[in-house]
Amino acid sequence: MVVTLLRLDAVGRRYGGLQALHDVSLTLPAGARHAVIGANGAGKSTLFGVIAGSVRPTSGRIFLDGRDVTRLGPAARARRGIGRTFQHPAVFGRLSAARNVALAITRRTPPNARSGRIRCGALTDHAHAVLDTAGLTEYAHQPAGTLPYGVRRRLELVLALATTPRLLLLDEPSAGLDPGDIAQLVQTIRALPPDVTVLLIDHHLELVWEVADTVTVLHHGHHVATGASDDVRADPAVQAAYLSATPASDAPALTPARPDSNGPRPLLRVRGLRAGYQGAPAVRDVDLDLSEGQILALLGRNGAGKTTVLSALAGLVPPMPPTTITLGGRPLPTDVHRIAKARLNLVPQGRRLFALTVDEHLTLARAASRRGSDTGHPWSRDGVLTLLPALRERLNHHAAQLSGGEQQMLALARALLTRPRVLLLDEPSEGLAPAIVQQIAAAITAIVSHGVGVVIAEQNLTFALPLADHVVVLDHGQVALSTATAHPAEPLDRRLGELLGVTPSGAAHGH
Repeated sequence: MVVTLLRLDAVGRRYGGLQALHDVSLTLPAGARHAVIGANGAGKSTLFGVIAGSVRPTSGRIFLDGRDVTRLGPAARARRGIGRTFQHPAVFGRLSAARNVALAITRRTPPNARSGRIRCGALTDHAHAVLDTAGLTEYAHQPAGTLPYGVRRRLELVLALATTPRLLLLDEPSAGLDPGDIAQLVQTIRALPPDVTVLLIDHHLELVWEVADTVTVLHHGHHVATGASDDVRADPAVQAAYLSATPASDAPALTPARPDSNGPRPLLRVRGLRAGYQGAPAVRDVDLDLSEGQILALLGRNGAGKTTVLSALAGLVPPMPPTTITLGGRPLPTDVHRIAKARLNLVPQGRRLFALTVDEHLTLARAASRRGSDTGHPWSRDGVLTLLPALRERLNHHAAQLSGGEQQMLALARALLTRPRVLLLDEPSEGLAPAIVQQIAAAITAIVSHGVGVVIAEQNLTFALPLADHVVVLDHGQVALSTATAHPAEPLDRRLGELLGVTPSGAAHGH
């Protein structure tokens, strides 16, 4: 007998004039492995929010195990067996991994009625046992915020499972992971107990086909199809809906800057970079060179040190001696605010947007830059909206109401309004549908045509390599490979395959 665990009856959600979900119905049997796919802006995250209780539907009803939970908040639904992860890892960064797990365990084990507390020793032992089972024992005492990105992803999944959910919601679990981490994620999902029902969102379609038995496709908030994975995968209409987006070529073209007849001028020079956390270097002896109008791709597995390098350049992590960094031939300031004034800007992983509208983000960024007149400048407000036209239609929407692709565009627009000389992009393709990735790539190409130097830290090689003029691969915090993409010293695909465990087949080089 098939038992229904989750049922959505004609659920809708409206944000002002934007209808994010249109009467979506879905039935999920207990023990299912089900995925929801669709382009950015399809309504997937809104659907998850509605199910988890963080978003109140404006129409329709939600049933969990036959009980109407439509009016219950996220805490009440969690107590009824809904666990979730988020698109960007949600862990307590200052607490150790073991303490994070202990807090998750307390959600399923109420405090003793007499003492009002849980025995600390037993709780700590239980937390360490959970970490050991997940293969994370070595990280037990480290602050969660300092862990490599892939480890934080795994820790967040452990936290969700520690609450013993009946329904597990996985929001973009592969975003920002390297191939080895994704393979491990597949094994973890397959090994989940059969009584745990899994509902996941992911743009990594190979992951979806490997772990999901059934798939639902959303398009602009409408339910397009639900069926067996193989049937959905082969449906041309589904492929068109998933890949559809406003092509970058539809955006008004920007006039590129006139190239320098003497060739690109040196812009950023890094020698012997050492940086880390709590006095321990995470990266050592890293040398980088970036010229005006060029793109440097910083590659490496999760934990290799890519984010640490970008954070050190942006002043978020103090470089250690004997590091030297120059921008335009002058020493780069060490204070984060002076670095920003020197026009080196970081677009961080996870975007880190404020609880403001798109218009307020742009206004605040422009006011903070104090860069003189906008007239004729490519990164004026109008120039940025020309480059990223999807934002023009969302000016009055709050950042939380945007799709993942629109949030990435807003983070990029905010950075451009400071008129950067160097732009640091940390995982800019993370969690984006293929069509939106193409738009971001086209925007980056337009940006460097105006002389901006760009450093991209990425896991997505098919996105980064076609753009890059130069590739630097980090391995355990040190440079393992540094080469121009146009004339590599050895076959680049083969060497990257050795270092990263993947071959970017078919990737063209040079922008």
